[in-house]
Amino acid sequence: MNIHAKTRYVVSGKVPSDISKTDFRKSIIGYEISRLEIENCLTDRLVHDLRVEQNNPLIQAGPGSVVFMVSGYDSDPREIYLIPEVVAFMRKANESNPCWIYFAAPESGWTLNAAYCVLKSSHVSAVNPGHRTLAFLTHEIADFIEAQLDDFYELCAIARIRRRKRDGHLKLVIRGFGVIVP
Repeated sequence: MNIHAKTRYVVSGKVPSDISKTDFRKSIIGYEISRLEIENCLTDRLVHDLRVEQNNPLIQAGPGSVVFMVSGYDSDPREIYLIPEVVAFMRKANESNPCWIYFAAPESGWTLNAAYCVLKSSHVSAVNPGHRTLAFLTHEIADFIEAQLDDFYELCAIARIRRRKRDGHLKLVIRGFGVIVP
């Protein structure tokens, strides 16, 4: 298994780095989103890197291979989905309908964070020491996932993901929202 750290904006020029020559097959990708990008709502790099195109090298890593990270908020005690700038960034990025369910590692919780930021009904329903329960309306979660399904299947086809692996990943994503899939 290869581990890649996704490069980030060069602060002076705000130019995304070129990843087109990187082989991401069988890789786990650490994808950092900087505070600079978040506070300035610079979603173009993220939207570009999550595009549904044959020549997108991130697709080749396969479903669930990207661990998204937000940098620059380490000393902030709030969860990232409670930071207004992060919410605004995620909402703007989500306007381009990125396929979070394909790219995000299910165990990272990123898809839940994305849903929390973009869905109107989202709220924290319970707080215990070290644990919060995120709540959503069922139809909003269904719409959130359904809006990404066509792209998910297309991305799996581009990456030549076998049906069993594809379906297994999708079950993990759906289970992450508390829905048990047989």
